[in-house]
Parts: sequence; structure tokens; C-alpha cells
Amino acid sequence: MNKSRLPELFVLVFIALLLTFNTALTQPIPPEEDLLLNILHQTGLQDDQLGFSPKGYWTRYPDPNDIPFLNLAFNDLMADPLVLYDFVSEMAVAADQYLHPDDLANNNLSLLKAVYYTGVRQSTAQMRAYSASLWAEPEPGQPLVAAIREIYNAQGRTWRYNAMGQASDFPLNEEEILRQVDQLDLKVRELVAKTVLHLLHAHQWVETARRNVDPADMLAVWRIRRLGETQFDGLEYYPELEDCANSLDINSIYYAGSKLLQSGWELADTLSALIEQGRIDPFRQNLNISTPIGRIVIADAYDNVHQYSDAILVVDLGGNDEWYGAVGATASLDLPVSLAIDLSGHDRYLNEDEFLPSQGAAILGAGVLIDCKGNDTYSAKRLAQGASMLGYGVLADYDGDDQYNLWTSGQGASYFGIGVALDGAGDDRYRIHGDGQGYGGVGGVGALINRTGWDEYYAEPIVSDSVFRPDYHSENSYLNYSYAQGCGIGRRGDITDGHSWAGGMGILIDLYGNDRYTSANWSMGCGYWYGMGFLYDGEGDDVYNASAWSSGAGAHFAIGVHIDDAGDDEINLWDESAYGLAFGHDYSIALHFDRSGDDLYRVMGDGIGFAINMSQAFFIDLSGRDTYVTRKGRNYGWNNFDKYNPPPPGAFPHLFSDQVSLFMDLDGYDVYQIEDELADRHSDPRFGDDRVVLTPDSEQRQALSNQRYYGIGIDTRGDGNKIEAFRKKLAPANANR
Repeated sequence: MNKSRLPELFVLVFIALLLTFNTALTQPIPPEEDLLLNILHQTGLQDDQLGFSPKGYWTRYPDPNDIPFLNLAFNDLMADPLVLYDFVSEMAVAADQYLHPDDLANNNLSLLKAVYYTGVRQSTAQMRAYSASLWAEPEPGQPLVAAIREIYNAQGRTWRYNAMGQASDFPLNEEEILRQVDQLDLKVRELVAKTVLHLLHAHQWVETARRNVDPADMLAVWRIRRLGETQFDGLEYYPELEDCANSLDINSIYYAGSKLLQSGWELADTLSALIEQGRIDPFRQNLNISTPIGRIVIADAYDNVHQYSDAILVVDLGGNDEWYGAVGATASLDLPVSLAIDLSGHDRYLNEDEFLPSQGAAILGAGVLIDCKGNDTYSAKRLAQGASMLGYGVLADYDGDDQYNLWTSGQGASYFGIGVALDGAGDDRYRIHGDGQGYGGVGGVGALINRTGWDEYYAEPIVSDSVFRPDYHSENSYLNYSYAQGCGIGRRGDITDGHSWAGGMGILIDLYGNDRYTSANWSMGCGYWYGMGFLYDGEGDDVYNASAWSSGAGAHFAIGVHIDDAGDDEINLWDESAYGLAFGHDYSIALHFDRSGDDLYRVMGDGIGFAINMSQAFFIDLSGRDTYVTRKGRNYGWNNFDKYNPPPPGAFPHLFSDQVSLFMDLDGYDVYQIEDELADRHSDPRFGDDRVVLTPDSEQRQALSNQRYYGIGIDTRGDGNKIEAFRKKLAPANANR
């Protein structure tokens, strides 16, 4: 066949297929009418060639069966990349449903379910979100005093002191506690008593979780704070961390955390209703009592200052408050559970101790912070704002224009556990150095979920004295490793000590609003070393600025996905070393999907459907009048089909794998431009509207020793809704409210 005629014939066949498609959009798309499958079939690709299912005999391939802490979903998603949209969509739909104001107001399990679908279930399949099995029967009369007495009894501590057959004159625990408890409204006592009993049960479950863990290992792990910075290339090995991860009963910690979360939400919701109805006076409720498992504080609605190193429960009823130190966080190994609740006010949360987890964070335990409303400011250094290491950490802020500031490891981040940051509404600002904003470190699941508002996500891109995380992938290493905004990063031990740990799952979901994302390298739906990163934006005219390995990218056995379902968006990978927008390297799956909108894509490096070294990259834009601006030229379905072909020793698995580079723009009159060094733009001679380019072409393919390379670049006007893999199939139960 004449090589010059191949793209023309491809388009003719494709148009003929389009004319036969008339299936209703709400119905499943039969395989024979699926646009994506037909495009793949026209190039000789079959469905079972998508994805990777490695075998034990694949020399030099790090067998997933030998990589500890692998996420439950990894192997199946790696083998079937066409389910990625549905997989991420379920988390987004769950967040939309359970963070909806109506659901929060009428379903006391809403918060529990939001964290389950975006956190717990992504870490363990042994739990389901029926409830946290809360059970408490406070004694009548003095329920809170009785609940505190139960803590003493459970911990084997003395409630009434005595000597020589007589009660001691002091200390008088019961009398002192009664004196304080009597300051509370009876209804408040009853509610807090139940929560105290729930916290006792949570404390007992964390003790159960630790039953096989060496205390010396726990103490060593407590002091680790630069875990993210030292693991991606195996720079330091922590044997005590691996031992703890293997001996800790993490599901018992998740159960404890679930009890904190559900009990905390029920308490916050009920107290807020009582105050709104005028049934309790929030300015006359105060309590501060120390117990054997932690301090219990109830604070009035005035402007308060909170600073405790031993609090298991703090409830603030209103006011513009200042919170310092460990808030809703495990302040020490002796305080393994902590719950903090703030009902209203413009609050300030500050922790300047980088060795103290804070603001909904935990190490070897469970920590929860719930802030119901107000324009709040959160500032911390490490492991904060919905974060954990071998634990369960949740920050839930329901409403208000909030600001979140952090160095590293937070804003939805975890190592060997779950860390979830939820924000229901408001125009919010997130700033971080790196390792956060939906970050799954080794063995962890980290999720940042923001339902609505015009939000800004910022991971410091430029290396400086204050933020020094230089990445050699940028010229002169002037850009930072971001590892942020939906990023899963593992421990690559193959280049150092041989201890390889799978990366976790990092998730950033923003459902509504015109949002802005800024980062440098390794961000916005990125995976590395058996890690998975997912960035999902539902609606709004969004702006994304990043550099290398971003916007649906992966390297070294990883998965990276960036989905934008609606809006006129701008995506700018601005550095000349940048590669992304569906870029995969070394057995990775990369997906960038845009459903609709007139979008601008600008990549100064390589990308936009670009796979190398046996990976699969999918760039799919279903509709809109889009503009593409590139510079270097390895774009639009390009792949390195002539590299390691025939495979040398070490590339043996290439014989059994398929490299796929796919670029698809299926509707709209689109513009393709080249930008020169003066930033002048000209029409791109390599690709354009209504064109097809195959890499390799048929003549090149015939000359290859290994022909399992498929590069497809296609721009046409079809109906993108005729792709089953990207058809919207899920909706919140409250979609018609």
C-alpha cells in the first residue's frame, strides 16, 4: 500500500463508521459502535492488548507479586485501563452525594461514607460503610460522670482513693468532676457522655491494633518526618517502619477512626441544632477535665485559645478561636486517638512543631478535626490537615473561604494508612511545598476532596532556600519535585538497597467552580513506582500550570490520570523540559481525558499522547474548539518504536507487551500551532484539524523486529459520547434534588 494514502483511507473508514452510529446516548454503546474501539481496531489493536499483566518470567521486570504494600486496585487497573474513568468517577460521585448540604443535614453517615469511598475502601476491602457501630448507654442522672468513671475502670485506674479502710480526704476525683460537669446543660452532658464512651471504644481498638507492634519500633517511627523526601529513589531505608507496617492491625485503626468521625459528626450536628433552636446557651458551657486516656474540653462560644498536648476531645461551641499544636491529632504514642470539633467562627489553626502531627492527623492511631463553618486558616509544617503515617487522619471543613498552608505530607496524604481532607463549600486556597494535596505515599491513600467553590491549589514550583526540592529533570534543577495534586509515589529500591515498596493512591477531586492548579514536576494525576495518582475536576473553567511528569503521567510501573469533565480550560506545561498530558514511561498507564469545552493545551516539551519504553498513553478530548501549542515535536501519538527494537537483554518483557500512544480529538474545529523561542505561534505542519498520523506507519512497521508498537493521532468530528469507556454511567442518589 502507498504510505501516503494510509491516513486518507483511515479517515474514510472512520467516517463510514460514524454514519452508522445512532445509539441513544443514555444507553450502553455496543462494541461494534464504539468509536474508541473502532479506531484501535483500524490500527490492528485488539481490546486485550490494552494494559499490562506482567508474568513472573519477565526478566528484570519488578514482579508486583514481590513488591510489598501494593494497592488493592493496582494490578486490575493496570491490566484494564479502559475502566479508569469509571473507577475515578465513582469516588467523585460519592463525594458529590455525601458532601451535598442536604445529605450532610439528613444523613448522619454522610461524612463516614465520603471518607470510606475516597479513603478506607481504597486501602482495605474488609470494611463496608454501613456504620461505625456506635454504641453507648450512659447512666441516667450523671451520664458524663459515669462515662468518665468507665474510662478509669477500663484503664485499671483508681476512681475513689482510700487508705486504712477509709475514703481519702483528697484527691476527690468524683467531687471535682461533678463540680465541673454541673456547669453544663443536662442535654450537653448526655451528648458528650455518648461521645466519651465512643472515644473510649476507639482507644481500645487502637490498643488492639498495636498488640503485635514492638514499642521500640513505634518510638523510632514516631520521629520520622522526611519520609516522602527520602523514599522515591530509596535514599534511606527504615526497617522499623516496614516492621510496624507488617505487624500493625491497620483495620482496627480504621475502625477506631470511623468511630471518631461518625461520633464527632453526630455530636457537632446535634449541638449546632440545639444552639440554633435556642435550647442551650453556648456562652454558658465550659468543661476541662483530665482523664486517664486524655483531656476532655468543652468551650463556650466566646473567642477562645486552645493549646493542649493531651486532649482526646475538644468541642468549641463558637467564636473566632485560636488553636495551637496538636488539634484532632495524636500528640504522642500515649494519646492514640483525638477528636476536635469547632462549630462556628473564623478560626486560626497553627502548629509550628514539625514533629507534632496536627489538624486531623495521626501516627499509629486516629485523629479527626471537624470545623463546621467560618473562614478559617490552617498552618502547619509536616503531617497535618488530613494526614497519617500508619494511621487514620481526617480534616473535615464544611463551609467557608478557607486557607490551608503546609510544608509537606498533608492536605490529604498518607503513608501506610489513610489521610483525607474534605472541604464542602467556599473559595479555598491550598499551599504546600510538596507531598500532599491528594498524595499516596508508600502503602498509603491520600485524598483531597473539595465539593464547590473557586479554589486554588498551589505546590511551590520554583526551588529556593525556603523550598528546596530540586528535580534533575528540569534544566539546572531549578524546579521542585511537587508530588502533589493527585499523586502516588513508591519507594524505588531497585537502584539502591533492594527494598522496593509500592506507592499508594493519591486523589484530588474538585467538583464545581473555576479552579486554578499550580505545581512543578510530578503532579496533577501522576504515578511513580507502583503508585497511582488521580486528579478529577468536574465543572468550571480551570487553569492548570505545571511542568514535567504532570497532567496524566506515570513512570516505572505506575498509573497517572487527569480527568476534566466540563469547562473551557487552560493547561500549560510551561518548561522546556516538560512532558505530560498523557505521558507514560517504563510500563506505565497515562490518561488525560477532557469531555467538553473550548480548551487550550500548551506543552513546551513532549507529550499529548506520548509513550516511551513500553508504556500506554491515552489523550482523549471529546468535544470543543481546542487549541494545541507545542514546541519540540514529540506529540500527538508519537512513541519510540525504534528504541530497544529488537529487545536487548533487560528488555525481554517487550516481546510480550504492547506500546500504545493515542491522541484523539473527536469534535470541534481545532487549531494546532508551533511556538518558537520568541513565543510567536505558527501553524503546525506535522498535525492539524481533521488529520490522522500513525507512528510507526505501515512501511516502518514492516521493518521492525518487534512490531508491537502503535501510535495514533487523529482529529475528526465525531460523537465522543459513543465511547463506552467514557460514558457517564454513575450519578449521585440526590442528583434530582
